[in-house]
Amino acid sequence: MAEIALNKELQKIVADIAEVAQYLWEKGWAERNAGNITVDITEFAPRISVDLAQFTKIPMEITSSELAGRYFFVTTTGKRCRDLGRQPEKSLLIVRIADELDGYRILWGGEGPKSRPTSEFVPHLKIHGLLRKSNSPQKVVLHSHPSHLIALTNMEDYGKDSFNRFLWGTHVAAKFFLPEGVGMVSFGFEEKEELAEVTAKLLKQHRAVLWEKHGCITTGTTVAEAFDLMDILNKAAEVFLICKSAGFEPKIPR
Repeated sequence: MAEIALNKELQKIVADIAEVAQYLWEKGWAERNAGNITVDITEFAPRISVDLAQFTKIPMEITSSELAGRYFFVTTTGKRCRDLGRQPEKSLLIVRIADELDGYRILWGGEGPKSRPTSEFVPHLKIHGLLRKSNSPQKVVLHSHPSHLIALTNMEDYGKDSFNRFLWGTHVAAKFFLPEGVGMVSFGFEEKEELAEVTAKLLKQHRAVLWEKHGCITTGTTVAEAFDLMDILNKAAEVFLICKSAGFEPKIPR
């Protein structure tokens, strides 16, 4: 299969994705093949010279009209973050969404014609569609499984305003960098389309959304920014749990 050549800007984004993927693995937030990243790279599309007829269209219904003709870096399904850090060209794809919104084409990356985007591709595209509709500067969607944040979603306060006060009250950076708090999705969504819709709605007011007993979604203008938000939130959760395990209650503002 023919592939495009990566310009310097795209090579830099690949390096950034590989770096963050390695962080996710080292932190224990990406067990097995957990963790996925998408980056909207459409701004570099004028410099991507390719005959789309060379690439097979893979059928998929895409409901966000804002995504027509857009280009994305996306992690491949079944790949591990530790592999992405070592061999990004085998664990990443560049896909172009069809103008007709009836599928996408893989222009670069992966390991052969059977390579496909992450199983979380639908939620990612829903979020990217929302970001483009609102002309948001964020181009990155990151998902992983931060251990302390997942533990905290088991609290009775999860889903309530008090949950954000716990995060803000235990680590000042959480309040400073995420004054809007986190959005919270309850456990039990079996359909990815439904999960995507709920997450996308929450991201209208938030840059981070938690999936109960599952993980966290963050958005950013860069891969590093999306990672930093997740890192700050997990630190807040970790500090809260350290306080609890030490036998005293953290001082939470009302």
